[in-house]
Amino acid sequence: MYKIAFDVMGSDNGSAVAIEAASKFIKTRKDLYLIFVGDKDQIETSLKKFPIDETRYEILATKEFIDMNGSIMDIRRKKDSSMVRALEILKDKKVDAMITGGNSAAFIAGSHFILGELNGISRPGFMPTLPTAVNNKLTLLLDVGANLEADVEDIIGYAKMANIYAKNVLKIANPSIAQLNIGEEKSKGTLLQKEIYKELETDVNINFFGNLESRDILAGKVDIIVTDGYTGNMCLKAFEGASKILMSEIKAQLYRTIFTKLKALTLKKSFDNVSKKFDYKNHSGAILLGVDGIAFKAHGSSDVKSFEATLRMTCDAVENDVLNKIKKELK
Repeated sequence: MYKIAFDVMGSDNGSAVAIEAASKFIKTRKDLYLIFVGDKDQIETSLKKFPIDETRYEILATKEFIDMNGSIMDIRRKKDSSMVRALEILKDKKVDAMITGGNSAAFIAGSHFILGELNGISRPGFMPTLPTAVNNKLTLLLDVGANLEADVEDIIGYAKMANIYAKNVLKIANPSIAQLNIGEEKSKGTLLQKEIYKELETDVNINFFGNLESRDILAGKVDIIVTDGYTGNMCLKAFEGASKILMSEIKAQLYRTIFTKLKALTLKKSFDNVSKKFDYKNHSGAILLGVDGIAFKAHGSSDVKSFEATLRMTCDAVENDVLNKIKKELK
């Protein structure tokens, strides 16, 4: 039986959405036990509306929580917050993993102070799973914002950890790894990118693709893309914003007149398929790779579908013993 601590406080949509997602998801996993961390009254009220078998969960009551407007200092100030308590029981190995939808900066700081980093890792990285243009192919991108800067050792560490994750969770026998850069040529980039290229190219345990330009991130050319958190975060948010604007503009044009509306009906299935394929909610959530625990960050604005996806991804990481396999690789 896998145990997951679920910090249901702190996200934009409140605890009820998280509880509803848990109520739906737990029906698909007989091997899952949840510890809901947060305000007991709120959790119990939500459980009345979205009931769960009482043998499948417990409540760890807290008096505080860190919301999306919180800061890294709240980790010190709010010792009884749901995020801190969830991290603590993960540290004490009372659970196999934890999930939060709270403030990212506080989560990163809390993971650093409470869980600590793995051997050889100084800067952990956020790693989301991205859909691609290739059917049934996903791409891992890291870091996307846990750290603004990264050196050669950090990026090599990301590549090694993501390689283990892809092999065990995504079941890719020999994952291809690319460095995000301004051009495909070996000579492109700053001295940092050139040194990273050299290190990845000579590592016999890594299937190095080479450099990849940002326009090809969703093309499905590679399985893993490594970069610093500043660049990765901008790329991720650019994709999110561009996709929303593009879909909105297409809908506006299709429903502009009665004639375009009629034509749109014939294309509805095709548009639905594309929308479903690139819906980030199907893979919502990012693991913080490099800390001593399986810790997932759900999007702050997560809805039921998004939280369900994060729960699924967390279970997959636990089931495939990702943490211990990464530890072994980093020894």
